Amino acid sequence: MKNFEAYEFKSQLVKALAHPLRLAICEYLLEVKQPKCVNHIAGKFNKNQSVISKHLSILQQVGIVKLEKEGVFTRYTLTNPKTIQMLITTINELARQNAKANSKLAESL
Repeated sequence: MKNFEAYEFKSQLVKALAHPLRLAICEYLLEVKQPKCVNHIAGKFNKNQSVISKHLSILQQVGIVKLEKEGVFTRYTLTNPKTIQMLITTINELARQNAKANSKLAESL
């Protein structure tokens, strides 16, 4: 059996993406393909800046996003967009397969 600490770390990565807003932030950063500041992301999701900062901090702690400082601005971007794209594609496919019983839900995916 592998070192249990490795499973703990992997679990933290999955947990970071398990929150709907964090997953949406990742999809958004994939879509725009450029670093975005907290206020821009907050406006996109109609959320308070502090809420977005908290979620970005969680994503940063596990290495999913990184911050880039430019003068007084701090912008966030995905650390490895190709990997995140593969994960989101896989999640979407699993969701479609499991949502077939609910056609309305499946259409929104």
